[in-house]
Amino acid sequence: MAKNLQCLKLDKCSSLTSVPSSLQYLDKLEEIDLSGCYNLRSFPMLDSKVLRYLHISQCLDMTTCPTISQNMELLILRETSIKEVPQSVTGRLELLWLTGCSKMTKFPENLKDIEDLCLTRSAIKEVPSSIQYLTRLYNLNMRDCSKLESFPEITVLMKSLRTLDLSKTGIKEIPLISFKHMISLRSLFLDGTPIKELPLSIKDMVCLDELTLHGTPIKALPELPPSLRKITTHDCASLETTNIGRLELGLDFTNCFKLDQKPLVAAMHLEIQVSLLTPLSFFLLSFLLDSSHFRNVTFVLQSGEEIPLGSIPMVLPGSEIPEWFGDKGIGSSVTIQLPSNCHQLKGIALCLVFLLPLPSHDMLYEFDDRYNAHVHCDYHVKSKNGEHDGDDEVVLASGNTYVISFNMKKWDSDHMVLHYSNFNLVNRLREYSGNEVTIKFYHSHSIHNHHGRKEIESCGVYLHFDENLPADKSSEEN
Repeated sequence: MAKNLQCLKLDKCSSLTSVPSSLQYLDKLEEIDLSGCYNLRSFPMLDSKVLRYLHISQCLDMTTCPTISQNMELLILRETSIKEVPQSVTGRLELLWLTGCSKMTKFPENLKDIEDLCLTRSAIKEVPSSIQYLTRLYNLNMRDCSKLESFPEITVLMKSLRTLDLSKTGIKEIPLISFKHMISLRSLFLDGTPIKELPLSIKDMVCLDELTLHGTPIKALPELPPSLRKITTHDCASLETTNIGRLELGLDFTNCFKLDQKPLVAAMHLEIQVSLLTPLSFFLLSFLLDSSHFRNVTFVLQSGEEIPLGSIPMVLPGSEIPEWFGDKGIGSSVTIQLPSNCHQLKGIALCLVFLLPLPSHDMLYEFDDRYNAHVHCDYHVKSKNGEHDGDDEVVLASGNTYVISFNMKKWDSDHMVLHYSNFNLVNRLREYSGNEVTIKFYHSHSIHNHHGRKEIESCGVYLHFDENLPADKSSEEN
């Protein structure tokens, strides 16, 4: 065997049952990859001072952790039958992945240098309070650890922890004091847990960017931190009230049948308006927060602030189009008489209603939970009556444009999609003041490489104008 060998890759070698002990004489060997060697049963003792990376996976016949150098930095032992990792191995580890080690019941110790710790689908029952002293830990992943039912109290600041994944564990609550001390946390995954409420201190997690709660029995959303950019809440069957500060998060309340929708729908309408308010009108409109529509929602008003990325998406159960959508259509199309100030058109809000049954669930992706419907629209602009020598059927413009994508697979009943955007159609309609436009919506989807069109049951359109834009001089002259 080559004495100068630095990297040994034997991944997916199904005939490999053991590794020769001669490896210990390779004093320059830094990396060993034995991933997918599912018949591997034993690994020799290696006292190498240079070996820093070892990857063993899908070796269910391996029951003991390899005895390896204390200088190991990256250790991956995925889907093995090992029961514990000796402290002599973990001393200098920066990355330790034990994904799918179903016999692993003990949380690894002596992890003073650990940065990335992944224990998903293990049998670990407890996270020790000593994790708060892991000053370099930035990722702790306990997803699918079904026997894990509690999380420790964190009493010192964890400045490095960025990601905490507790989804699909048995954890019922996270101690209030722990939230207060995970000051740098950016991503918190709690989906599929039995958690019923979040502590009010979550609003103080000023770095939190992503929060997943779908499939939990949570009843109310408290005030959330302003840093939050993404939240998932679908399939929260007990959710009744929300305290959402910003709607551009992209809110998916699929199958949240107990949710009080009025505050959210009203808040969406208000956010569209607030994006153009003058300081005086902003002050006056802020009094609306005392009205009945806003008793269950906190809404952050900022004078004249643009809606980030020009978009507000929302999915809600139900089929009743809100009243503020002035133009409504039965079926998938709606005809609108364009006003004389189309040059001031800033954005378009849509409400699309889908009624069950959807395409057969058996036909949807069998190997993937994602089923994305891509909504498009065809539009036709016709001249108003009396123009073009009395011909009122002259088509001035027509085309097709993309609108939005969303997931439909888990819908259990009628749902509607609300969406505000300044998408391409806005620019095209600005030129046709005083004319008539017919918009027909449809969604295309992929079902085992079959592409098709499905119509929407009903739709609503709201045209959003910017009254602060200067008048169109050319239209005034005409």
